[in-house]
Amino acid sequence: MTKICFCKENKYETKKLCKFLKRTYKEVKVKRKDCLGKCKACKNGPFAFIDGEMVKCGTVDELFCEVTYRLAKDWWEFRGK
Repeated sequence: MTKICFCKENKYETKKLCKFLKRTYKEVKVKRKDCLGKCKACKNGPFAFIDGEMVKCGTVDELFCEVTYRLAKDWWEFRGK
């Protein structure tokens, strides 16, 4: 199961993205946690941890695209295509 984690302190609309992902991708574990200890990244833009790997982007829309791309990639790998 894919795990996506957002920092509650991030001010780049990641809260909306988190809510959307929770509602849309029921099979993915999506959480918002208190400070993740990545303050430099947090100040510079939206980010998330996807299965323990930090993914940083310039905008929350770019982060959404990256998250959904990785979810789709996992799906196709699972299907064996």
